[in-house]
Amino acid sequence: MSFFKFKQFTIHQDKSAMKVGTDSILLGSWLTINKECQTVLDIGTGTGLLALMVAQKSNLVRVTGLEVDENSYHQAKYNVKHSKWFDRINLCLINANHWESKIKFDLIISNPPYFTPSSISNNEARNKARQQGTLSLNNLIDLWLKLGSNIAEYACVLPTDQANRLIDLCKESSLHLKKQTLIRSNNQSKIIRKLLLFSKQTLPTEETEVCIYNSKRDYTKAFTELTQDFYL
Repeated sequence: MSFFKFKQFTIHQDKSAMKVGTDSILLGSWLTINKECQTVLDIGTGTGLLALMVAQKSNLVRVTGLEVDENSYHQAKYNVKHSKWFDRINLCLINANHWESKIKFDLIISNPPYFTPSSISNNEARNKARQQGTLSLNNLIDLWLKLGSNIAEYACVLPTDQANRLIDLCKESSLHLKKQTLIRSNNQSKIIRKLLLFSKQTLPTEETEVCIYNSKRDYTKAFTELTQDFYL
């Protein structure tokens, strides 16, 4: 599909290696933008989907998106330019590990790469976007600590094994799991993804669960309600 139409914006993706997927839709829908939040950083913005979802959620925030793949970057630029929030989203073509910022961010979000070398595909650009070698979990935490403000929160979506690994690594860096939502394909399936929100503050972890499909392979009420501002 060359484009994906949401309720208030359209994602053109014919030139991008990474297409619109359920992970980013879930993460963008799940995020809560606090009143204190003024600056948001999207690491690995791809087509700009998460940046646009955040801009739709809050009229007060300014969003910066970083992207290492040139084709995806230009696709994101086009998508942002043709949205109603073009003046609040800034995109940079750069490897996040090499980026220097003069400002700190109140919320840092990412749908990070999580594929291992054994998951290499024939698409070089897709490999670049997805292989762990591009941005490891340790790299991600380093960027969070470097670029986060005093009130910063950090949100991402990961497969279960990688999510559990990130939770352990964050503990070592004094980042605390504020909220997690467990994602199942259906009631009978194992947990396939975790939506994670970390904070520098020590708070009890809020845990919820969402199934995407019911027994008839229709979207569940929980998934529909979660994504209704954007998708269904």
